[in-house]
Amino acid sequence: MAGSISTLGVGSGLQLQSILDQLRAVDQKVIDRKSDKITGLNTQLNEFTVVNNKLITLKSSALTLSLSGTYLSRTVTSSDDSAISATVLEGAAVKASTVAVSNLAKQSLWTSSSGFASKDTSIASADATLTVQLGNNVPATEMSLAVASGTTLSQLVDNINDASDNPGITASIVNDGLDPANPYKLVLQSNGTGEDNRISILQQLPDAPLAEDSSQSAANSLDAQFTVDGVAYQRQKNTIDDVIAGVTFTLKSAATATLTVASDDDGLKDNIKSLVTAYNDVVQEVSTKSAYDSKTKKFGILADTTLRDLPSELEGLMTSGNKADSTGTIKNLFDLGMAFNRDGSITIDDNVLSAAISADPDKIKSFFLGDSTKGITGFADKVNDRLRTMTGNKGAVFGEETAAQSRIDDLKNQITEDNSRLDKKYAELTKQFVALDQFMSQMSNMSSFLTGQFNSLSQGWSGAGSSSSSS
Repeated sequence: MAGSISTLGVGSGLQLQSILDQLRAVDQKVIDRKSDKITGLNTQLNEFTVVNNKLITLKSSALTLSLSGTYLSRTVTSSDDSAISATVLEGAAVKASTVAVSNLAKQSLWTSSSGFASKDTSIASADATLTVQLGNNVPATEMSLAVASGTTLSQLVDNINDASDNPGITASIVNDGLDPANPYKLVLQSNGTGEDNRISILQQLPDAPLAEDSSQSAANSLDAQFTVDGVAYQRQKNTIDDVIAGVTFTLKSAATATLTVASDDDGLKDNIKSLVTAYNDVVQEVSTKSAYDSKTKKFGILADTTLRDLPSELEGLMTSGNKADSTGTIKNLFDLGMAFNRDGSITIDDNVLSAAISADPDKIKSFFLGDSTKGITGFADKVNDRLRTMTGNKGAVFGEETAAQSRIDDLKNQITEDNSRLDKKYAELTKQFVALDQFMSQMSNMSSFLTGQFNSLSQGWSGAGSSSSSS
């Protein structure tokens, strides 16, 4: 402690240092109370952040419902997903389409007519050339490979795969096990599917002739062939994205399936429920932190702030409506099954909400989006706009945060000044106590001296009296 002297009180015998410490402790309580206020204000600042984040979550839910794309969300189902699977984009037409697949797109496949004893067996007894064409494009996409005498089966595979003019063909070796003595065969397969990737051998290797897979003769197309609602189509690939607008479907087997595009009712219902959940989170947080606690006998940390009125303001916002739906079927959230609970929270009747979405999706869209041609603001925009203000730099939360921070800064300055004042006060008191201690010490020394003198005189007088008596 400033001004503290460890030997203070030695001269006087008084507990002067203890007295100073006790006096300082009394004055320090004023500063401690201010520090406690800062701690409370910092806790309050943290709570403002919590409330603001919950308001932002509520705003985000409202924003989602204010976007037209939310009501364009679609789902697509296949009656036989093992035969045809599909995905869908927003805004695709709601309808069902029957897809009948007669042929899947395939990769072209050629295999050597005869087998070889091992992968290292020579497949060229003399120099030769292998010429392969891919597709029937003009000009043709060809690969012409010079094969040297003595080239082994594995070397040929590597040469084909590494050729700079390889048009899109992969060579490999298979062990078909049909001829135990010569089980290894050369396989050529196109990397892509469809007729544009059909392999043609223009020049064979004399010692390793190749034959096209029997199921892929010219009469059997490598293209996907299917019908959609009776209209025939042919494509190079099995993934089709240009037949049903907004729908991409993949052919998996020769079969028939129905693809059904529908509005994403569950997605819309979840978005509405998310709005309700976000609202309840805000209301419960503020109500709990503003209420009186019978155990601590104190009100919550938000009780003395303007945020305590948020539940009432939000309730008014959630009960507001509009007449964008000209039929008046959906004019507020009550028409979607909303109900208020005694604690201020709200619930949505799932059955009422589901029925409304199923029966009147366009009316629900009108309620949330409004009608700009009639100057009617949608409910979602109304909530989003109000929350933008609440969470912005002109809102109640920002105002409370600014006020609390200002009070914290002011209290910190006061504490600094108070500490400085106390340091000066007790430095001066310490000097005075030191002077007192020295004075008391001098008085004690003088007392001891005088006592000694008096004792000496007394003894002297006593001795003189004894001598006279003897005479």
